Amino acid sequence: MRPELAQQVTPAMQQASDWYARWLSGEMDEKAKRAWQTWLEADEEHSRAWQQIERVQLYFGKVPGALALATLQAPPSAERRRLLKQLILLLMVSGSGYYAYREQPWRGMLADISTEVGERRQLTLEDGTLVHLNTHSAINVVYSNTDRIVELVCGEILVETAHENLRIYRPFSVVTKQGMATALGTRFSVRQWQQQQRDYTKVSVFDGMVDVRALGRKQSPVRVNARESVVFSANQVYAKTKLKATEMAWVNGLIVVYAMRLQDFAAELSRYQSGVLRCDPAVADLQISGSFPLNDIPAILQTLEQTLPVKVERFTRFWTTLSPA
Repeated sequence: MRPELAQQVTPAMQQASDWYARWLSGEMDEKAKRAWQTWLEADEEHSRAWQQIERVQLYFGKVPGALALATLQAPPSAERRRLLKQLILLLMVSGSGYYAYREQPWRGMLADISTEVGERRQLTLEDGTLVHLNTHSAINVVYSNTDRIVELVCGEILVETAHENLRIYRPFSVVTKQGMATALGTRFSVRQWQQQQRDYTKVSVFDGMVDVRALGRKQSPVRVNARESVVFSANQVYAKTKLKATEMAWVNGLIVVYAMRLQDFAAELSRYQSGVLRCDPAVADLQISGSFPLNDIPAILQTLEQTLPVKVERFTRFWTTLSPA
């Protein structure tokens, strides 16, 4: 449901959102701060608009404190400032501010780095850490004098952390809506997804170790060793499981499965193409094994028709169903 606008955007609200976007973009030097203070005290409307901004700040504050603080120190960007201003205005006039904050399209718009559906990307961070982004993923990168933080806004990443020779060690962490994974010299993946309207994060460790902490738990972090995976929500870390070596095949442009239910395979495949790919319940329990190239989804669907008693029905270019042959 689209949030309804509760009030019109006034000039004071426009100015307040512009000032706040400048704060978030890291562009407020001492001269600018004095100018902001003068503006704030010049008119009661300005003060009321800024109070609304402070309420909006509570929504931005939903991210973990270390990330929120470091984001204010991020390098300025004219485009980021513009998008921040748009989002702030939406939250100010919306009767459903938190709903708007949680919507992934808005979070994705503000992300430093992102991929489209079906796209994968590799990049090297300033310390030499290598990050692979899977399909439809978005991250923010925040490095400070004491921390190295990547916020996974949505999707999945594989991280190969670089070893730092600095006098002060900066821990490397991946933050999600559910919690934080801190690397201990390692190669690991982090994935977010939703199931039955609940959000989860999965951490898989290929080399080294990772400490995992759920956002709502005060207990000691759970240590995940090499060849182990763990799933957690904001309030619970579930039991560790044995890592499947095929979980990082996507980095090489492949999806590799063994005796996977067709319904589960269709769900995984749907991450890499736009629109809906569903599986008829009549063939949902058929099993499939093999290695498939992610850059050619039509070829994978054709292979399914050739190897299983199913047919691919396309109702539109955005709706495909796997049905009994």
